[in-house]
Amino acid sequence: MPHQLPADTSARVRVQRAGAVAIVVLEDPPRRNVLGSRMRTELRAELAELAEDPRVRAVVLTGSGECFSSGGDLAAMPPTDPAEGAARMEDLAVLVRRLATLDKPVVAAVSGPAAGVAVGLVCCCDVVVIGTSARFLFPFTRLGLIADGGLIHSLVRRVGAARAQKILLEAVPIAGTEALATGLADHLVTDQDVLPAAMARAEELASRAPLAVAAVKRGIREASSTYEEALLFEREHQPALFETSDFMEGKKALLQKRAPSFSGR
Repeated sequence: MPHQLPADTSARVRVQRAGAVAIVVLEDPPRRNVLGSRMRTELRAELAELAEDPRVRAVVLTGSGECFSSGGDLAAMPPTDPAEGAARMEDLAVLVRRLATLDKPVVAAVSGPAAGVAVGLVCCCDVVVIGTSARFLFPFTRLGLIADGGLIHSLVRRVGAARAQKILLEAVPIAGTEALATGLADHLVTDQDVLPAAMARAEELASRAPLAVAAVKRGIREASSTYEEALLFEREHQPALFETSDFMEGKKALLQKRAPSFSGR
């Protein structure tokens, strides 16, 4: 009887806590942190749990080893039929929505390649810190596919419509200072400083008033297209924030020239 290998029960996503910051690590180095079905399922579940945890006020998303993520699982492509393809895209959409609508600040820490749909996850993040080895790869038109993972929207928001179209059509890798100049990245540091720099940004964001942070993120998502949308959003949300304990704490801290201590209430 042939020997059967033991089932692989290792987690594909690892979460570490550091004070008010949760570090979410894509953990499949042998396959370069590919975003296969299991990775997507685990990541979605972890993000849902973090969303409900009041102790977590900011999140860092990173990859293990020398790669952020090699993107979609080419070995599982193409799907067996259109129905499976549609189900797979809906599964991916649920993950992207979960990350993009997280009420807490998310900082991406990128070393090595981030390819395809993985760039979509990076572009969902509020702050992007990259190392000198980071490369953003857009292989879609080389594969005969359109950009997925929400990139058609999120890349436009990061770099502008004309530049996003050029990037996605040409499918040329972007790295280092070019990523910084285009707006794909916000901070460029040495590889060894990527995680510490991302943690510093996350800790700073975690110190902000949680309800205000959530409102800002929602406002940018839902009400940033026109002045009227923005003004209506302000009218609907600012009165409630005036009544929070956090506003009173922020006001006192400002007058007393000290750092505020927010409760999320």
